[in-house]
Amino acid sequence: MKRIGLLLIVTLFASTVFSQVFNTGQTLKPKTFSVGIEPAILLNGNADFILFLHGGYGLTKGVDIGAKVGVLGGTNYFGADIEFAMGRQMSISFGAHDFGSFGLDGTFLATFPIRGDVRLYAGADADINFPGNDLSFLLWIPVGVEVGIKKSMSFIFEASIGLTQPAYHLIGAGVNFYL
Repeated sequence: MKRIGLLLIVTLFASTVFSQVFNTGQTLKPKTFSVGIEPAILLNGNADFILFLHGGYGLTKGVDIGAKVGVLGGTNYFGADIEFAMGRQMSISFGAHDFGSFGLDGTFLATFPIRGDVRLYAGADADINFPGNDLSFLLWIPVGVEVGIKKSMSFIFEASIGLTQPAYHLIGAGVNFYL
């Protein structure tokens, strides 16, 4: 029964992530929730504002799911992913999003602990978007830092550098709460 439930959750989230990952290469502990808010600027020739609301849940050891909504920008963003740990400091995630067009997403992240409450992270993030009858491949390098403010709260700053056309650059910062 648990496998069927997990399959339903994965299917639900896979049918609903873009460059801004707002996440380190570590997964949430089982039965732990995360909630975050992140104002960001999308640099695509203009400077467009978008406000992201993030949520996550640790399913089992080394596996979590996440959802993201972006509002107040020119186009709303909806996305979700499932993340798998690859050791203590690395993860890979897969998901889908709608940001003007449907797309699939894959992200690899590695975390570099500086001290107990400060972690740098970087990796690669790729989207395959399906605008109309076309196909576009976008690639970014996300680079960020997470600073623990309290045991259940952290500040995250991230910049995603677009490498392919029509990938844009994105800069965001916000807080994440762990419940």
